[in-house]
Amino acid sequence: MTDLKTAKKWLDEADAIVVTAGNGMAQEEGLDILSEERFDDRFGKIADKYDVHTIGDALGQKFDSWSEKWTFWSHLINDYTLEYEPSETMLKLKELVKDKQYFIATSTFGHFFEAANFNENRIFNAFGDWTKMQCSSGINHGQKDAREVVRQFLEADKNGEVTEELVPKCDICNSEMELHMPLNANFFPDTDANTRFRWFLTGNEDKKVVVLELGVDETSPQLLEPMLKLVDQFPNWRYVSADLEISEIPDELEQRIFTLKKNPHELMKELVK
Repeated sequence: MTDLKTAKKWLDEADAIVVTAGNGMAQEEGLDILSEERFDDRFGKIADKYDVHTIGDALGQKFDSWSEKWTFWSHLINDYTLEYEPSETMLKLKELVKDKQYFIATSTFGHFFEAANFNENRIFNAFGDWTKMQCSSGINHGQKDAREVVRQFLEADKNGEVTEELVPKCDICNSEMELHMPLNANFFPDTDANTRFRWFLTGNEDKKVVVLELGVDETSPQLLEPMLKLVDQFPNWRYVSADLEISEIPDELEQRIFTLKKNPHELMKELVK
């Protein structure tokens, strides 16, 4: 494994940066779907009724009605996305990539990178984006923006006027709309963004590329092992990680990988000074 000075040199000299961001990055932006802290206080009725005590468990819960589900979703999206302010970590990342070609592949479905004004054509939300919605029928009828629906539910809930009539319906088949997330087998990934990401990787195979990994863990393995394999495949590629374990680093890649073994905040603080 190399040192911080060398890792900074890699980034300075890189032709392109591939950012992979997982649950650790979401936590930096205020969204920890696995934490029980404050959930019962914020969503006490849901916690008591369904015996769920984390955002992750509640997202996977079958609710009694679509209106109840959309009311809960709307408060989540408002708390963590509509009222979102970029963290210091996010701002440092923007500074780091501002003069570089970059692409972001993330499992953080909270719309953080878009809200922080990164180029939306350079973002692949591997686990969807909860500001968008899709048909619940099991047929891919495309995606629509969910934010106006969220605002309508928030206003109705404030006034005690939530009804089933507020639940958004598919323009094609009239089925209820659900969040564009892998909540069930109906999830349809954003194939356009995935294609753009693959073209970006292909177009930079022979260039100096740094994969900057921010908080990717076992919840999103598709953002870890495949990227390490690409670094192994292309000799000009390097890997800089917030928290990659030494035991996960192949011997043959030791000199092309840097890990701080901390969190994304500490890594960005060290990289951008």
